[in-house]
Amino acid sequence: MNQHDNATHYCQYGPQGNLRAAYSRLPLQPLWTWLTGKGLVQPSETLKAKMDKTGERFLLVHLLFTWAVMIGLVLLGKAVLQGAFHPLLSVLLVIGAWVLMVNRLRSMQATFHYLTHGAVLKDKARAQRYARFFLTTPLLYQDWDTYNQSHVREHHNIHVLCTDIDPDQRFIQAQGFYPGMPELAYWWRVICTPFRPTYLLRQWRTTLNDCFVRPPRDEVRFRLVFWAVLLVLLWATDSLMAFALIYGIPRAVLFEHSMWLQLFTEHLWFYQREDGRADKPHYGRLTWGRFQGRMPPSGGVAAWTSWVLKALLLDVPVRLYVYPQDLPNHDAHHRRPNVHYRHIANYRASIEGQPSSYGPFLEVWGFMSGLYLIRDHMCRGVREPFGPLHNAAIQPQDMLYPTPSSQGA
Repeated sequence: MNQHDNATHYCQYGPQGNLRAAYSRLPLQPLWTWLTGKGLVQPSETLKAKMDKTGERFLLVHLLFTWAVMIGLVLLGKAVLQGAFHPLLSVLLVIGAWVLMVNRLRSMQATFHYLTHGAVLKDKARAQRYARFFLTTPLLYQDWDTYNQSHVREHHNIHVLCTDIDPDQRFIQAQGFYPGMPELAYWWRVICTPFRPTYLLRQWRTTLNDCFVRPPRDEVRFRLVFWAVLLVLLWATDSLMAFALIYGIPRAVLFEHSMWLQLFTEHLWFYQREDGRADKPHYGRLTWGRFQGRMPPSGGVAAWTSWVLKALLLDVPVRLYVYPQDLPNHDAHHRRPNVHYRHIANYRASIEGQPSSYGPFLEVWGFMSGLYLIRDHMCRGVREPFGPLHNAAIQPQDMLYPTPSSQGA
C-alpha cells in the first residue's frame, strides 16, 4: 500500500496538515499537548513501558486532585456568598468556578468511562468499587451495569455505532436531527437544545432514575446514605448555599450543556455504510481527532499577542468545558478502547500514518469546524466529509494493545 494512503485525512474546515509539529519549537511541550489535545510521537517500547506502569496510584492521585479542586471551589463559593470580594470580582470568580467545576465533573465521567473499558484497572471488581465510591455517586451518574450495556456493549460495537440501533444516535435523533434537515433548523437545535426546559427536565428525571431507581438495591442504599451524610455535613458547616451555587447549578445545567456539545460533535451521525465493504473501514470513518490550535507566528509582538489571546479565549475554554481529558483523541479510543486516557494522545500520534484496517486517521482542528462538518453531512448531503473512502490496509496497525472483543471487532 502506498504510504500516502495511510496519511491523515482532514475536512475542508480549519487548519490542515500536522499542525502539532509547528508547536514542537515552543517550550513547555506538555502544555501544548494539553491545549491542542494532540500528543507527540513516542518510540513504541517507551510508550508501552509508560502504559504498563499506569495503574491504581495514578488513579488515586487523579481522584484526590479532582475532589480537592471541587472542595476548594465550594469553599470559594462560600467566601463569595459571605461578601469577601467586590461584586464584579465575585461574578467573575463564580463564572470561573462553574467552568472548573464542569471540567472536574466531566473528568469524573470520562474516568468512569475508561474504567468500564478496563483501560485503567484490570481488576473489574476493584474498578467498580472506585466508580461507585468516588465517581458515579458524587457525580449523580449511571451505575456500572447500565452504562456498560448502553455504551460499551452497544454504542462501541463495530456493527452498531452510528446506526439506527446505536443508543447515542437514537438520542440525537430524538432531539429532532435527521439527514436532509434544513440548515436553520440544524443551527437552532444545536444551540438551543441543551437549554430547552423540556430537555433539561427529561435529563434531570433520567438522572434521578439512573441514580436512585434503576441501580441494584444495595447501590441505591449507598447513594442515599452518601448524599444524606453529605447534605448534613454541608448544613452543619453552613455550606449548603455555596454547594448549590458552585456544584448544583453546574451539575444541573452546565454539565448537560457541556455533554451535549461533546456528544453532538463526537461521530458522523446517520452515516450510510456501503454494501460489500468491510466493517472496520466504515468504523474508522465515524470518529475523528478534535483538536484546537493554529499555526504559531514566526515573529512580531503583535502577532504573538494575537496568537496567545486566541489560545486563551478560544482554545482553553474548549479544552476545559467541551473536550476535557482524553476527548480530543476519541477516535483513537474507539480503535483501541483499552489504552489509558493518560497516554491516548501520545498513543494516537505514535501510530498515526501507519497502515490500519480501520483506514487512515481523521482530524478536525477547531470546535466550529466540527459543527460545520456535521452540518454538511446532515444538511448538504456530504456523505464523506474527509474525502473518498479507499480500501483500508489489511495489516494490523500495531501490536501494543489489540482491540478487545467488547468492540465487536
